[in-house]
Order: sequence, then C-alpha cells, then structure tokens
Amino acid sequence: MKEQRQTMLALLAMVGSVALSASGANFPVGTYVYAGSVLDFRHEVVKADAGLTIQAVATNGTVLASSRVTDPVPTSGVNFVLEVPVSTQASTKSAAVGDALNCVVISEGGITNVSAQPMPPVAAANAITNLTVVSASATAFPYGDDGKSVLVSDDYLAGLAPWMQAYGKSTYEPAADWDGDGISNYNEYKAGTNPFDASDRLRITDFKVGANSHLLTFEYAGGHLYAVDSTPSLTNKTWKAAPFRADSAAKSEQKGVWFPGNEYEDIGTTTLYLAPAADSPSMFYTIRAE
Repeated sequence: MKEQRQTMLALLAMVGSVALSASGANFPVGTYVYAGSVLDFRHEVVKADAGLTIQAVATNGTVLASSRVTDPVPTSGVNFVLEVPVSTQASTKSAAVGDALNCVVISEGGITNVSAQPMPPVAAANAITNLTVVSASATAFPYGDDGKSVLVSDDYLAGLAPWMQAYGKSTYEPAADWDGDGISNYNEYKAGTNPFDASDRLRITDFKVGANSHLLTFEYAGGHLYAVDSTPSLTNKTWKAAPFRADSAAKSEQKGVWFPGNEYEDIGTTTLYLAPAADSPSMFYTIRAE
C-alpha cells in the first residue's frame, strides 16, 4: 500500500509538472486580420500598378505580416489584407492580444512613408479590423519660430519647381511669403494655392442667406481638405467649426470636405449648405484648409 501511494504521488507530481510546463508555453490561437485601403497623398485608392507592399510590423521591428497592394475591390475599395498570427504570448513570429503594431508601406524602390503609422491594437483572434492608410512621399522643412518640421508632398514640390526656378528660389521656405499676400507658403500649400501668385487665394466667392440653409461658395483645389469656421462676432472672435452639408439633399452634416485630384489640374468652385444659427442673430463664416 505504501509503495502504491508513493507511485500515485509520483504520478501526481508528474501531472503537476506537465501542467506548469504547459502554462508557460506559447500557443497559436488564430490570426487577426487588418483589411482596408492604401491611399495616395490625394486620398485616392492606390492600384496594383503603384508597386506597393504593406507590412504589419512589431515595435521591435519584426515583420509579422506582409501583403502586396492590389487593385481595389469595386464594392469596398479594399486593396490589401494583412493576416497577423496571434499566440498566447508575443514572439518573433506572432503577436499577442493587445499588442501595438505599426504599418509600413514599401515601394519597389524603398520605404515610401518614412514614419511608421500606428495600427489599432491586436484584438481577439480570428477577428478583422478595417484600416485606411495614407501613403505619401513627403519632405520635411523647419517651419515657424519654434523650428518644428512640417511635411510637404514631394509631388507638390515637383509641380512648384518651375516656378521656383523662374523666381530664383533654390529651397522651399514654408514660413516665407513669396507673393506678399499675407499667407505663408506652407498655408498656401495646405490651401492648394500658388505661393507665387498673390491673386490666387482661398476665398469665399459667394454667400446667400436662406431660411433653411445658407449657401456658401468657394474656390477649391483638388487633393485638399477644407472646413468651415464661424463666429457670432468679429469684435470678440470665437471661431468654431460649422457643420455643413456638401449636397442640398444630404441627410447628415459633416465638418470637412475632401476634393480628389491635384491643385494643378482639378480646380473649381463648390457650394456648401450651412444651417442658420438658431441662438445668434448674426454669424460670420470663413473657409479653412486642413
């Protein structure tokens, strides 16, 4: 009986040892999928001929998933799918639930976006997250008295090169005002206006007061995002974002409007519909480029 009891204790000790060993092991639990669209600097969906690859990268630099950017699916615009392996513990080959990852877009010639963009944390395995990635090659310039850097699209700089050459400018200066219109070169870049033409400015061209909605018309440039700000007084200005409808038949309001294309070819005017302020007898509006 004593020998039998010792044998049972030995078996129990072995089982306990196996359980402890199993609890410290790393087991695969499935995959976490990031699916979505890679956009260029104009916020247009990239196609397969752009030659891009998107990667999910751990904070230690390990590539956990990679996908070639394809032609977008017509119904959804999705042009990539990243399947990240998920395990009970993070490793060089998998992520764990809650891990923070970065995404990097790589072109055939090297990294397109130098700074990695953070991705939503890995959630439960065998789930999916929609992701939109804007990939634009850009150059950094110091801006303002604080010396902080701002990014300017390389495509914009290439389009500006003939003007710079004609005016004897060898370096883009975001804080300067080359045309003397009171708007810095960088703010003209954001608005899509020409920093060498003082008459080319972001402005409201027409405004009509209405009982149900005010009609605000302004000039836009493709590849840019615009918003409307309002204040009830110009003496004590308190500018706030003014929601609007980009279409008279739209059911919901928005705070920004994006125009596809680029500032050299896609230029025009558009009308926004703003609801009258119920709590103010007067209201002033301005257009803001973001």
